[in-house]
Parts: sequence; structure tokens; C-alpha cells
Amino acid sequence: MTMADDYFGAMLVNVSSIELSIVNLKSGTQVERVKSTVAIGENIYNHEDIDFETVAEAAEALRGFLQIIKDYGVTHYQLWGSQALSSAPNAEFIRDQLYVRTGLHIEWLSWGEESFVRNEAVALKFDHYHHLVKHHAAIIGLNSGSTTLSFFAQEQLVASHNMKLGPVRIKEVLQDLRTTAPNPVDVLDDYINSKVDDFYRFLPADLQTVSNQVILIGAEPLNAYFIPQGAISAPLTLDDFNQFSREVAGASDQYLMERLHLTEENVELILPVVLLIKKLLTVVHAEKIQLVNLNIIDGLTTNQAIMAGYHKTAHFENQILASAEDLAQRYRVEPHHMELVRRFALHLFDQLRALHHLTTRDRLLLEVATIVHDIGGFIDTHQHYLHSDYVLKQSDLLGLSQEETQIIAAVSRYHSTRTPGEDLAHFQQLDSDKRLVVAKLSAILRLADALDDAHQQTIQKISVSVRADRVIITVFSDDELSLIHWAFTYKAKFFTDVFGLQPVLKQRRLHK
Repeated sequence: MTMADDYFGAMLVNVSSIELSIVNLKSGTQVERVKSTVAIGENIYNHEDIDFETVAEAAEALRGFLQIIKDYGVTHYQLWGSQALSSAPNAEFIRDQLYVRTGLHIEWLSWGEESFVRNEAVALKFDHYHHLVKHHAAIIGLNSGSTTLSFFAQEQLVASHNMKLGPVRIKEVLQDLRTTAPNPVDVLDDYINSKVDDFYRFLPADLQTVSNQVILIGAEPLNAYFIPQGAISAPLTLDDFNQFSREVAGASDQYLMERLHLTEENVELILPVVLLIKKLLTVVHAEKIQLVNLNIIDGLTTNQAIMAGYHKTAHFENQILASAEDLAQRYRVEPHHMELVRRFALHLFDQLRALHHLTTRDRLLLEVATIVHDIGGFIDTHQHYLHSDYVLKQSDLLGLSQEETQIIAAVSRYHSTRTPGEDLAHFQQLDSDKRLVVAKLSAILRLADALDDAHQQTIQKISVSVRADRVIITVFSDDELSLIHWAFTYKAKFFTDVFGLQPVLKQRRLHK
């Protein structure tokens, strides 16, 4: 690897800005940071299209970024687009226009990816992270139109939820209230309280009462005022925040710009940010607050460094699995069946590597699917797999792209009765290479699920051996397995269609 290979340029098109960060992945040093205030998607929360006139400005800013990247001799770079921007009605048209004008292809981020990479950055770049998450901690991440709450206990993620309420979205509500309500700030405060309370009641009950150390990310106006120049974090007491909140309420924009050193860009967001944070600190029972000035673009460069192998001890896949487990608990998935299917499916995947040639990432997607494949049973046990497909497509899974979520939804759809061959209209909505991944993962999950078809955990363990024309799965159990034999024979047919080998079930008794 040459020195140039150590450097990476990350560009992010967001609702209210476009950013560039050039980082030495090996050392973690940022050598250049540029921000353009082109607000390409300011009106999307009113369900309006992205203004075509801003595309030319965005293209000009991106061409400037490309020149900076060239000047540094950086050859590896990528342009991402925020999840909020991708939700605009004409987002794909804008993506194509920017590609035509700059040669850069936007890779849309999902909410789950944005939150995940930001968690990675906090864990690896914020010195107090491990101390704070030892007991109970909450990372509150503010995006333009949403807020993420990630809860930790004993250094492990236990839940991560996204609320469709953020500073820019609140700012637009405030602008409307100022023309329609006699007391707009009070009404806005009530609006925020109702939205947060409605969101918070869906969190696990034990998280609703515990006190938390808070890591606050994305609170730009507060960062500019409280974090010293050159630092990435600063402690913030509740008293200091409350004083700041009182000072902001009712103050003029000019006063705020002068007194709090706010830019014209930030001054419109200060009241929405303060009111939202005030409510969030109350509901998470904040004990102490750490402001951390790391955002999504820092997460993207951190993630690139991890993928390049520069953080060999960093393993964040457990956060993805914890998010899936939280979703499964929310939909009351039976845990014993889920854990057994999970163990069997992963064993099958590992023993059949020579057959499927799937990747380590595909193994992670299979594991997530084993956790969530039965969530549709919460709606109706009849054809629960169809409900699982729908619910998963509407869910936010931490760390997964939109395409990966679609794959997991499809695998869950086909784990039971239906197969892709019987459901071509739905199955063919995926790209051809992803259809093959779905088919292989579904075939494996169907076998694992059949081995506990009665949900009674009658099989203790399995072994797998591959022969010329067969895959022999030996199950260890002293129970009568007629139902499992029947389910296995039925579900094994699709495995044969996909892999060209016939699964054969053999039983070995534990006590002869």
C-alpha cells in the first residue's frame, strides 16, 4: 500500500450543507475539512421537491471538492447522500443530474448507517466513551430531520431508536407557527413534548426509568459555544444548559449571533435545538452531559479506516445484532426458538461455505434474519412471513443499508411456506445478484427453521456433512421427530433447487 492509499476523501450531501473531509486512515488525522452552505434540500420536510436551481450550486461545490482532492493526490474518495435527502420526491433525478455534472455517484445512506457510523466515530475518537458506557449511557444524535437515541449498558448497545423529529424539521414548524400562533414558542414546546412523549413510550420499559450519562452529538449551536476551539468534546452541566436555554428564549437573532458567537446559519436552529434537547435530557433522566463534535462524515471516514484494517480490535457488528434483538423483543418473538434457529443457521452456513461462496457480511445478514424472521407473528400467525416482510421494510435496523434491509425482509418472507419461485413478481424487484444471495440465505434459514418447526427445542445439536449429491444433516435428539421430518422434507426442496444437492435428515439418539 502506497502513502496515497492511506488517504481517503469523504463527501456528504446533506439537507443544509455539503461537506468534504480528507483523512489519513492509518493515523486518523484529518488533513482537510471544507463545508459548503449550499442548502440543496431545505424544503423537503414540507414534502417539496429539491429545487433544481440549487443543483448547479451543489455541482459547483462538488467540483471544488474534487479539485481539493486532486491537489492532495488522493485517489480514493466517495460521495454519500443523507437519508433525509434521499426521501425527497425527486431525489433520483437530482442524483443523476449531479452525476452528469460531476462524475460523482451519490450513495444514499440509510438512517441505520448514519447512526451506526457515528457510533463508531464516538467509540474510537471520544476518549471518555468507554468510561461512560460502562453503566448506563445514551447517545443522542441530532440530524436535520430526525433524532437517534442509542442506549448502552455494561458497554453493550441495548436499543437504538430513531425519531422523525430534528432541528431543521422543527425550524420549519416554528416558521409556520410565527405566522399563525400568538405564542409560537409555547406552542412549539408543546409540539416537541408531545412528539417525544409519543415516541418514548415505545421504548423498552426498563429504559424509560433509568438515569443515563448522555453523549450529545449534532448540537451544532451548543458545540460552537461550549466546545473549545481545536477540541472535539466538552462537559456540559445541566445548570449551564438551563442557563443557556433561558438566555436563548426570546432573544433577538442579532443578540444571539454576537453573544453566543453563532453564525447566521446556526441562529435559526438555536431555539429548535435547545427546546428539543431540553425535552430529551428530561426523558432520558440525564445525570451528566458530554457534548461531542463528531458528525456523520466523521463516522464515514472512521468506517473506512475500520474496513481498511486500521482498527483490528474494533468490532461493532454486535450493535447491529443488538438492534435486531431489540426489534424482535418489541414484536414479542419467542426467544428460545429464535436462538436455536440462529445457532443452527450459522452452523449450516459455516459448514456449507464450499457450497454457497457467500461473504462474511452475508453471514451477518443471515444472523439478523434468524433474529427477526418471525416478527410478523405479532400481527397474525397466519402467513406471518408476509407480515415480517412488510414490517422489516418499514423498520430502521442499525448499521444496515436500505438494500441489506430489503434482503433480510425477503429472506424472512421466504423462510416458511412461500419460495421465490412461487413469488416471482415480488422476488424480481431485487437485482439479479441480490436475488441469488436471498435465495441462498433463504434456503439455509428454511432448513434451520424446520429443525425446530414445533418450537419445542427437541433437537440439541446438529452436524453437517457434504457428499457428492447430498447434504447429510444429523440431528441429536431422543424425542419423536415426525413433525420435524415432515417440515424438513417440505422445506428442503427449495435447498435442492438452489444448490443442486438433496438435504437428508438423520437422527442420532443421545441415550441409546
